[in-house]
Amino acid sequence: MKNISVFILCWLITASTFAQKSKSQWVYRAKDGKLVYKTTPSGDRIMDFSSAGYMGGGVAFPAVLVKRIVKPSGSDDTQAIQKAIDEVSALPQQNGFRGAVELAPGIFTCSGPILLSTSGVVLRGNGSGANGTTIKMVGEHHTAIVIGRGNTNVPLGRTERADSGAANTVKTIITDAYVPSGSTSFTVADASGFVVGDTIAINRPVTESWVHFMGMDNMWRDGKKETWLKAGSRGVTKRKIVAISGNKLTIDIPLADSYDAQFLNPPGTIIIKAKPVSRVTQVGVENIHIQCPPLEIDYGHAPYAGIRVGGDDCWVKDVYCEETMNTTVLAGNRITMEKVIVKHTYANLGASKPTDFSLEGGQNLIDRCEITGGNMYFVWTSSLIAGPNVLLNCTFRGTRSRVQPHQRWATGLLVDNCTVPDGGIDFMNRGIAGSGHGWTMGWAVAWNCIAKTYVIQNPPGAVNWAIGCIGKREQTARLFDSAPVLPDGNFDSHGSPVEIQSLYLAQLAERLGTKGLKNIGYTGNTVDMFPNKQVSLLPLKTQRDKLGFNEAIDRPVNTSDVKGSTREFGGEKAIDGNPATYWRTNDGVTKATLEIDMEGPVEINTLQLNEQGQHITAYKVEAQLDSDWKLLAQGTTIGRNQVIKFPATIAWKVRLTVLKANDYVAINNFGLYMERGRSPDSKI
Repeated sequence: MKNISVFILCWLITASTFAQKSKSQWVYRAKDGKLVYKTTPSGDRIMDFSSAGYMGGGVAFPAVLVKRIVKPSGSDDTQAIQKAIDEVSALPQQNGFRGAVELAPGIFTCSGPILLSTSGVVLRGNGSGANGTTIKMVGEHHTAIVIGRGNTNVPLGRTERADSGAANTVKTIITDAYVPSGSTSFTVADASGFVVGDTIAINRPVTESWVHFMGMDNMWRDGKKETWLKAGSRGVTKRKIVAISGNKLTIDIPLADSYDAQFLNPPGTIIIKAKPVSRVTQVGVENIHIQCPPLEIDYGHAPYAGIRVGGDDCWVKDVYCEETMNTTVLAGNRITMEKVIVKHTYANLGASKPTDFSLEGGQNLIDRCEITGGNMYFVWTSSLIAGPNVLLNCTFRGTRSRVQPHQRWATGLLVDNCTVPDGGIDFMNRGIAGSGHGWTMGWAVAWNCIAKTYVIQNPPGAVNWAIGCIGKREQTARLFDSAPVLPDGNFDSHGSPVEIQSLYLAQLAERLGTKGLKNIGYTGNTVDMFPNKQVSLLPLKTQRDKLGFNEAIDRPVNTSDVKGSTREFGGEKAIDGNPATYWRTNDGVTKATLEIDMEGPVEINTLQLNEQGQHITAYKVEAQLDSDWKLLAQGTTIGRNQVIKFPATIAWKVRLTVLKANDYVAINNFGLYMERGRSPDSKI
């Protein structure tokens, strides 16, 4: 099994790589120019993603008239901005909008969130760059801008579930034995209560038989069973009926998942006439710089986030978020994030990683956005979220970071012409990672992307694709297991981009014509519209010594205690390769742990420990494998330059536990190696 996090040397990909293009077997143009889709033996196909985005895709942002102007005061501006928003919110709607609040150029100091809780209101600055509009975040933990009703703590995630239907509403059940992913029609037991134009909630049940089929009923952590999706829960997909023929319903947007009756009955897939949902709509945030101080910190203690969108048909464009953590959340539907840039000076600390784009709704488009930040998930998805959701023409930089759908079964994600040169794109089984994330994504597509690595796996009964992509294919078992190594998903034309430059733009143009492209700022679907195809990489930090390559260098690390309130003695100082720095606990803390996340299955057989001082009197070192911890070494003293050898072990995490010490704990080197050429039966 190969190390997923293997480092790479400096390499260069240029636009000339894209001159020679092949044709995808899964989506290609026929002679008449129309898109042709290959299906699986069950009839599944890559879905039409073109309805992702503001107002269902291909719709230009409106130019909303300014009704109030706010200038910076030099003191706390939170209330002044909120007062202007509240005044505009009280105005009558005209063509769906009440007006815009304009923030003049300058620095606005804000100690609390700015809330947009009324439909038809826009918050607009005078640019996200120099001499533009800056919101400087100060004060207690908060999010800079919140779109949603009620209060600043907007409920995130599947915000429509409670309103998916009522007890006495019209309902029926799907009678087809199998409805393929990508379908736009299905048969129900009784369509008489529905009419064209109805919005329906398609309730896909989580059953014990489906969980077993997915192999998600056998996850254990430290001897305790992990729950992936609880039987009795459901995934809800909303669609509009566009045609009815007998008991056959045709819907406006393809389904992002398949519906197999043998695993979903009983109770079966229930169709409910959905009642209207009262949510904030037609709210925009434009041309703003959000700034907070750079902090060397783990995201759980980071004080500031950027923008949370809890409404439908909203947009965020030209926003530069500087040093925010868990920056944006898209918890509504039909939202576009366009040219949103997030920059982190320091990598997130610790093994638990944040995200800057959290997809928690459907039909959302993240377009021409950028992130620079290490040890994070650039984009993730929430649980039971149905697409289409699209990442288009984005660039994400930062080591030990990746685009990785995250929690319990989202479907229908397109990663289109995205560049992730230092990290990965993963559609995978996360196993017991997190709180038991298991299979995270089905029916997803990476299209004409560049990434350092790809982990593309096919869940049972589903498909994931990587088409026309450049980068290294990796295989692994589900996270924290040693076996079986899961085979690749569907790679097509790997290493050679395909002739349809952007799948999303091709589908959008086929549905709306070239006007749809121009409405969202694309003059065509050609390589010149995707400029970030030239990538120059510097080598990652490495360290070799007489024991070989140190696999622990700069890995994410968690500790039970750190001296002081700064990072001078943080756990990362034990694995930074610098003998002058060290991890240290507070005075009197004589029991402590240091846990390194190897970020993948790494084979090791040698451990090197250096103690700063001579305080430790009992310790042990363990490796996590197959959801449990295996003892690698134990002893009563560490001292200087202790080298311990043990049989080769595949480790996902390695943990040092100090059981007893005379005083504080201090470690200035924790090295992990795979020393080649020695006897495999070497003992501790």
